[in-house]
Amino acid sequence: MPVLKNDPGKGMEDNLKRAVTEMLVLTLLSREDMHAAQITRCIEQESGNTLSLASPYMLFYRLIENGYILEAYKKNAPDGRRRQYYQITVSGIRYLADLLSLYHRITNGVAMILGEIDEQQERKEAP
Repeated sequence: MPVLKNDPGKGMEDNLKRAVTEMLVLTLLSREDMHAAQITRCIEQESGNTLSLASPYMLFYRLIENGYILEAYKKNAPDGRRRQYYQITVSGIRYLADLLSLYHRITNGVAMILGEIDEQQERKEAP
């Protein structure tokens, strides 16, 4: 099926992905310090390859500027490259809690509406 230039589904998908990216990065960093490639790989793998982080550094710089993460230290990777590790801050932990609360409130509201639609469909299809 061809993708239309003004495909609303594609726009919705892009917007949803952008909206949860900060939350996902902060969630991963709340587990452990990570470098950019590791964060990108985890997002792809743990989402079943449905999500990706195309330009992580713009996001990292914005999170650093807002005080949610910091460039903690550098370590040599097995291939010899120096990797910058990022770390969540106390402000970042608080911000993540706010994002998660908002995310759950919104997704629960959407689920309730979609559940109502599903129930209406079932009533229409019942003999």
